[in-house]
Amino acid sequence: MDLDDKLDELRRIADELPVPIIVQQVSNYGVVYMNRIGLDILGVDLSELQAIDPKEYVTRYFNIDDDRDYATKIKQRLQQVSDKSTSYFQQVKSKDGHWKLYASNTKVFLKNAEGEVTHLVTTASPVDPEHHITIKVNRLMDDVRFLRNNAMVFAKLSAREIEVLKLMALGISSPEIAERLFIALATVDTHRRNIRKKLSLKNNYDAVKFAHAFNLL
Repeated sequence: MDLDDKLDELRRIADELPVPIIVQQVSNYGVVYMNRIGLDILGVDLSELQAIDPKEYVTRYFNIDDDRDYATKIKQRLQQVSDKSTSYFQQVKSKDGHWKLYASNTKVFLKNAEGEVTHLVTTASPVDPEHHITIKVNRLMDDVRFLRNNAMVFAKLSAREIEVLKLMALGISSPEIAERLFIALATVDTHRRNIRKKLSLKNNYDAVKFAHAFNLL
């Protein structure tokens, strides 16, 4: 079955389904097809979507950092030439400018005569924003972004500074830190200044955020 036949088969039912369905070509991840509900969420028509550069499509409608993560998962699955679906959460910007969380699944839609994957199909199910899982997933995604964006600055800390950061996040005073680590109070104060400078900490909340993100607590 060729692409046109597969798409015709999909079109017969796609607009009746309650979730967005997207078909993309593997060569550049350009959109070949999207059903009516998906187009309505984005506020575009299919011809406009097909004309958009694939990179612009991603930056316009998706969180770039998240896209890198699940794009990697999908590419790994393709390298395995697996027909299994890849599941992931993604944030999508709708036509009203608001972000909404979707539980998406991507799998092989079409292969060529040599068995190489040429097209993918994705279903994206909206997750109720009031559901407890949405809050947890959004928090987790925020933590992952924070970790990714701050890994390089955290790596500048020395082993001793990491110890001090942990105690700072726990609300331990400088004299107590000095006593616990068997170092001079002046040394603790120097470590604290260096940590605040390296991590651009504004308050103790920032220290706690780093400590949580990098599993110090």
